[in-house]
Order: sequence, then structure tokens, then C-alpha cells
Amino acid sequence: MGKLFQVIVNGFNGEKMTIDLCNTEEQMQSMTVLQLKKKIAERLPGRAGDDMNTVRLIFTTKELVDESTLASYGVQHKSTIQMVMRVPGGVLL
Repeated sequence: MGKLFQVIVNGFNGEKMTIDLCNTEEQMQSMTVLQLKKKIAERLPGRAGDDMNTVRLIFTTKELVDESTLASYGVQHKSTIQMVMRVPGGVLL
């Protein structure tokens, strides 16, 4: 069995979740942001994980796009990703 690849996700209230991604380097290279969101949704209680469309993931200073791979952003084993909620509206005055 290969290495277990994981990321740490900082949640909305500062809680930290360790998310198991995959077992091989090849799988890690092809893991998408959307796949990660689905794994996060499985860990959220009740209906909190039902609408991942409002959840945004941030790594370094970049918002992660669902169709992109984690590797394209430089995400590696034990990287920390920030989870934030998108708020509709919001006009700057």
C-alpha cells in the first residue's frame, strides 16, 4: 500500500479537518478541487455539506476552481486549505 495523501482544511469556525485524498502520487496529481469538495461535504454534519456551491476553497492567495487539479495550484501532502463561505450580493461603496 502506498502513502496516504492528506490535506488539512480550516473550516468556517476555525476547526481543522484532515481530509484523506488518495493513496498514490498519480491519483494525487489528478485529484480535482471538486473531488476535494465532495470529500469535505461527507465530513460536514447534517445539511451543511449539501450545498457546496457556496463554499470556496483558498490555497495561498488563490481561489481554487472546481475543474482544476489540486496539483495545478501546488497543493501537496499536508497542505493547508482555507474554506470560506461565499456571500451573495455585497456591493462595495
